[in-house]
Amino acid sequence: MMLAWDRVICVGQSLGLQINMREEKGLYPPSDPRGYYAALEVGPLADLAEIKAAYRLKAKYLHPDRNPTADAAEEFMRISEAWRVLRDADRRALYDRVATLPALVRQVDPDAPDPQPLCCARCGRPSAQPRYILFPQVKSFLLKTRRQVKQGIFCRDCADRMAIHASTMTWLQGWWGLTGPWVSLRALISNLRGGIRPRQDNLRVLLYQSRAFLAKGDYDLAHALAKQARAFARFPEERARVERLLAQSPPSGRTLKDRWARGGYAAFIQGFPFVAALAAIAITTAVVTLHPITDEVGAAILIPPARAGESRHVAVDLLKVRQAPGDSQPVVALLDRFTPVQVIDTAEGGEWARIKTPSGLSGYVPARFLFGGSAHLQKDRWCGEHKGPAPENGDVLSRRTGGEHRLDVTNESSDDAVVRLKTPTGHTVLSFFVGADSTATIDGIPDGVFRVAFATGENFSRTCGIYLDNMRAFMVPNAQSFEARPNQNNDLHLALTIPDIGPGPDQAHPFPLDRFLNN
Repeated sequence: MMLAWDRVICVGQSLGLQINMREEKGLYPPSDPRGYYAALEVGPLADLAEIKAAYRLKAKYLHPDRNPTADAAEEFMRISEAWRVLRDADRRALYDRVATLPALVRQVDPDAPDPQPLCCARCGRPSAQPRYILFPQVKSFLLKTRRQVKQGIFCRDCADRMAIHASTMTWLQGWWGLTGPWVSLRALISNLRGGIRPRQDNLRVLLYQSRAFLAKGDYDLAHALAKQARAFARFPEERARVERLLAQSPPSGRTLKDRWARGGYAAFIQGFPFVAALAAIAITTAVVTLHPITDEVGAAILIPPARAGESRHVAVDLLKVRQAPGDSQPVVALLDRFTPVQVIDTAEGGEWARIKTPSGLSGYVPARFLFGGSAHLQKDRWCGEHKGPAPENGDVLSRRTGGEHRLDVTNESSDDAVVRLKTPTGHTVLSFFVGADSTATIDGIPDGVFRVAFATGENFSRTCGIYLDNMRAFMVPNAQSFEARPNQNNDLHLALTIPDIGPGPDQAHPFPLDRFLNN
């Protein structure tokens, strides 16, 4: 809504001082004793960019080359003098020190007989919706912390700029003292919420401004400001004063949108450093938390030479154990990833290590494939990170050898099962998955005599062939051990039943997990 008159004479371009700025009488408010701010139509809190823009705008129309009138020449000299003083930081500081401090907003008399509109302390223009706001600003160094307050009657746009400026200076200068972080955080939160808005002071300002617009005949503005004053009226006499103003200013139908009801861009700009700080804290926390893992992985890659007596584990999927050091030597066994081994000795300048497995097997392996650290912890993490897709009924998980026979497997238990066919010596030749209460057909069964073990659990890792949580192993009764021998057709169709778990002779009994996992 635009103001209802061409030019408005403002009361004290600071905090609402009750002195009319009538140039014909040479009267200026104590905060602007020579009227420099008034000449450029800015407030005492305006920054250099705003002062410069105001001077250029006025000089454009008052320059003698464009406006030869006597009044224009006099006004041009006036704004030039103001510009020379206010553009220089030292001169402006001296001028502001000579000026009397702005009067307290409580000196604004809502019942003044000749109210003149209050102007914004920053831009110097009459404000249709003024607010009295305090913006804290902190500067600290070592043991000294100083908290300043930028205060004034502001329009909405200038209030947003003041909040951003106070918060920016606090971010830059407020953290370097002993108590600076705490004081700065409080100041930043206060500015983010729109500054400090004293209730009684804002009630005075709104009642005064409403009466000023009422005196000018702008009933719509007067009525809208009286309605906004309701939010600050707490006591009966305050509410009664508001209601009287509402009755005196019947609106014509036009409405004034409350500019203070929305958040505005200032909150977004001030909130961005908080978001950035929280993101930095989260990243730092993640780095600190994952640092031991990073070191562990780095240690796994940059492994020290193997030494006799060390405990290590296999770091590749299948590690060939050879009869003697050298890639051309016969292979005596295959070890799975994460199999723990004991280093007995080294050979070939440390490139080969003679190892011994928990089952007593001995041989030579390349030392670079043996990692240090806890095999159990690294296995759990690796299997969780590389667990792959969930298995389906009948999927073959691992195979050490093949054959021509076929096996029909029926799972009568209520749990999914990972089934392993084991030789009489305990080695696994085939592993496959059978769903609960399901039947699967497995091809490629080799010749031999096999015992059957199976495992149940939760969160299966297909890559490792194990359950990551609550894994338990069971042995199928000996009666279901079977032998696959070549017949006339060189193939057999075998059958196997996975029974329920229990103590009965026909039920599956618990089986040591380490023996189940032994390949």
